[in-house]
Amino acid sequence: MKLTALVEPGPALSASDRERFARHLPIPELGELAQRRLRAAKVCVVGAGGLGSPALLYLAAAGVGTLGIVDSDSVELVNLQRQVLHGTPGIGVPKVDSAAARLHDLDPSIRVVPHAVRLTRENAAEVFAGYDLVLDAVDNYPTRYVISDTCAELGIPVVWAAVLVTRAQVSVFWSRPQTPDGPVPGITLRDLHPEPPDPDDWVTAAQVGVLGAMCGQVGALMANEAVKLITGAGEPLFGRLLYLDTMSARTAEVPIVPRRTG
Repeated sequence: MKLTALVEPGPALSASDRERFARHLPIPELGELAQRRLRAAKVCVVGAGGLGSPALLYLAAAGVGTLGIVDSDSVELVNLQRQVLHGTPGIGVPKVDSAAARLHDLDPSIRVVPHAVRLTRENAAEVFAGYDLVLDAVDNYPTRYVISDTCAELGIPVVWAAVLVTRAQVSVFWSRPQTPDGPVPGITLRDLHPEPPDPDDWVTAAQVGVLGAMCGQVGALMANEAVKLITGAGEPLFGRLLYLDTMSARTAEVPIVPRRTG
């Protein structure tokens, strides 16, 4: 389904931006107008870890003008197998600071807003205020539902992904979607998973592992979905779940429809 562009175009591109984004400008569904939308966009990424690392790198490289980063952890050696935004010299540094330094290396003109907090129901609305789009790059169920429920209330779209061992899922949720033909019914995480699983059934990457290169694939997919939402290009994964099995190199697509209640 084609959705309306989230962000109005910003000012004309500078000569430096024209050179920086020279490989975007000839793409038929992007071009200069889309690049100006990206420059004006404000995107919040929750989690600067395995998924957030590649997503943030590609969002910055794509020209997103403002990137918020929500993460309360510091870089650890065990992170570096998949969290490619960080490096060995950054061990012990807050992830938001390590991330900001790397993103500014990539593009000094972008604005990085660090939120060195643990996201909760009490602070989520304040953190997300002013952003056009949120990426859910976290690894725990309670925070996923805080993100989904808060963004549903605020009407902010969410690019969502989950990885475990060698398999992944990616989708787009939006409680108030707009298409060129008008609004359509919203879809949120609760239409896919109405409630979090029983805590006794949770498993973590520390317990079962996660393939680092897969995190790169999925984080890049998340950034690509964000670019489409911001610019109105292509057809985002709204109403669709993309399933990836890296060991068999197979993908599948599952439709998601609004849940009927009452």
